[in-house]
Amino acid sequence: MAALAVAALAALAAASLDAYRTMSRLASASVWRLPMKVYSRPFVLQPGVDISREGLPARLTRLEYRPSPECRRPGDYRITGSTLEVFLRACNRPGMSTRPLRVRIVLEGSKISSIVSPETGRPLSSAVLEPEVVATLYDEGFEDREVMTLAECPRVLLDAVLCVEDRRFYSHAGIDVRALLRALVADLSGRRIAEGGSTITQQLVKNLFLSGERTFSRKIREAWLALIMEAALSKDEILTLYLNEVYLGRYGSASIHGFKRASKIFFDKDPKDLELHEAALLAGLIRSPNRTSPYRQPAQALLRRNTVLELMADNDSVPRDLCTRAMAMPLGVVPYAHPARRAPYFVDIVLERVREVGKGDDLLAKGGLHIYTTLDMQVQSAAEEAVRSSARRLGDQVQAACVVLDPKTCEVLAMVGGRDYRSSQFNRAVRLRRNIGSLMKPVVYYAALSGTYTLASMVDDAPVEVRLADGSRWTPENQDSTSHGTVMLMDALVHSYNQATVRLALDCGLERVRSIAGDLLPPGSLSQGPSFVLGAARCSPLDVAVMYAAFASGGVRRPPSCLDAVCDSRDVVIHEETPAGEARVLDERVVFLVNYALEQVVERGTASRARRLGVPQGVCGKTGTTNGMCDSWFAGFTPDIVVAAWVGRDDAKSVGLTGADGAMPIAAGVLAKAASVRQREAPEGIAFCEVDPASGTRADAFTRDPVRVPFIEGREPPEPSGGVLPSLWKALRGLLPFGT
Repeated sequence: MAALAVAALAALAAASLDAYRTMSRLASASVWRLPMKVYSRPFVLQPGVDISREGLPARLTRLEYRPSPECRRPGDYRITGSTLEVFLRACNRPGMSTRPLRVRIVLEGSKISSIVSPETGRPLSSAVLEPEVVATLYDEGFEDREVMTLAECPRVLLDAVLCVEDRRFYSHAGIDVRALLRALVADLSGRRIAEGGSTITQQLVKNLFLSGERTFSRKIREAWLALIMEAALSKDEILTLYLNEVYLGRYGSASIHGFKRASKIFFDKDPKDLELHEAALLAGLIRSPNRTSPYRQPAQALLRRNTVLELMADNDSVPRDLCTRAMAMPLGVVPYAHPARRAPYFVDIVLERVREVGKGDDLLAKGGLHIYTTLDMQVQSAAEEAVRSSARRLGDQVQAACVVLDPKTCEVLAMVGGRDYRSSQFNRAVRLRRNIGSLMKPVVYYAALSGTYTLASMVDDAPVEVRLADGSRWTPENQDSTSHGTVMLMDALVHSYNQATVRLALDCGLERVRSIAGDLLPPGSLSQGPSFVLGAARCSPLDVAVMYAAFASGGVRRPPSCLDAVCDSRDVVIHEETPAGEARVLDERVVFLVNYALEQVVERGTASRARRLGVPQGVCGKTGTTNGMCDSWFAGFTPDIVVAAWVGRDDAKSVGLTGADGAMPIAAGVLAKAASVRQREAPEGIAFCEVDPASGTRADAFTRDPVRVPFIEGREPPEPSGGVLPSLWKALRGLLPFGT
């Protein structure tokens, strides 16, 4: 018997020592797996920004800014006439750290004319609206938590918590004997465990190490472990752990743990900014967070909050008159915003990139990461809405994808990889490989214009036949099955004539065209035969966007990027992306000529319907349709934005849609909302002159409907000879109702 007792005591001592060691590590180790958060890029406010086109009101709504007559705390704004006052929150991310700042934005129409500090009256060159949370990613526990130190917790919140949960916390050794005896009497009289009498230490032990079963054996283990925890940790360390561990309700599919996260969800405040009635409401949630939720049970929440205030007054934690005034306050919680994972296809690509930069170290396993990206949520919202609208119009079997880039950096601003992420996670924006059709034509015309051709050169859109390596013949036709005779080169691109394009490619040399295309598209994407000049190149929408970004940027190619930086939960940088190398692959002057024609595509060519869909004047674009109308493409751009859209079926069957009918309305939906067109400056070495569209010669006083065309200096058409008879014949010919 004695041996058994000794063995039992030895086992208890060993278990106690092991528990002591475990608890000693709690204060220094990472106790919790924190959720990962993916952020968009911040939005910079500065003079000249069009707040309507940039969607500032929608950005403020998504960030849960609140209209307020006083505009006295971060997250408030007010509008007075042509003035918008916003109290901006802090913005902390690598390379950009700002404090909360109140700014007064003066508007002229919808454009910012100036930004002023209301406190000093001094003008500001810019102000920063913080990034949006694109996605919050939890581990299997689905716990939403932000960790705070005891120093970050205000006195009013500590007093409220201690008053309702453990008034003698700093005087007991882990077990409050008086409270335990009181609970024991109540439990015995009721013949069940009705009151716990648990201290904060016991509650913490239960949450970290024990199950929620209500039995005497568990209570004994709880008391024993509480004593060990008090020996292993200081009171402040225990209280810090408790303030971060306690469960305070639900937010979407996740459970809210800790007062820092609860303070932000319920009041949009850091804990240090909580007022008395707000601290009392949070402390009151501990006992029964779901039954006293201010969103689900506001009456019960108000009753519980006022009970906490009464207890605080009875305990002399705060003066009674302050508690009385606090009891008269409304709940004051901010409107509930259901958490949603936005831009899911983009988030998947970002997480892949984070795995790559880990270089064997699984960063995603660390938890609590802050992942800063290139996404612009306003542009993303426009892209998602454009795809949704087209999906409703196109039918159930048709899929769509869209990518938006900033051509100056090739950063991804938006990405939609399909019509519904829930039904298909396959990211067509990146994984798809389909022929791109006439989207290849600007490459052919670039090759011609960098040689002996000009936009005013006359080209033959007659039937053409090409002998292939296997002896067969390739005879491409125009989309309308019609030959258009001799046309000006610019018009051949504007109207997307296949036969004229093939003749140009043959004259320039197929290998030269292939070399230029190879600088713009991924290796191995081009077909081996001559049909690549009409788009036999298997690409994704992202590949297309990168190719057109080179035209939008004046000839510079950059690899695409979606990630800015990865930080830990305290925003210490783990990885920061360095700008990828860039290469000039196209001549800026020739690119200007191609872009001039692509602008005409939208004005009067195959994409002319884009203007009726709201695309502003000055946007360049190109439609693309593959054989059998299996794939519908469109790429549109300005110097500041590139949009590539695709419509088709996953099984590659025909959708019966041209590029203008299928993909163009999607891109137009984005460009109409996000494209802010500015005057495209001609590079040095470009000259304009008027030409006769019927002959490509320089226009004179008798030319009918002359067109203004850019040329590389020195290659303009010669001045008219000035002969009287040619001029008279030209004038007469223009008046005749028949051709020459």
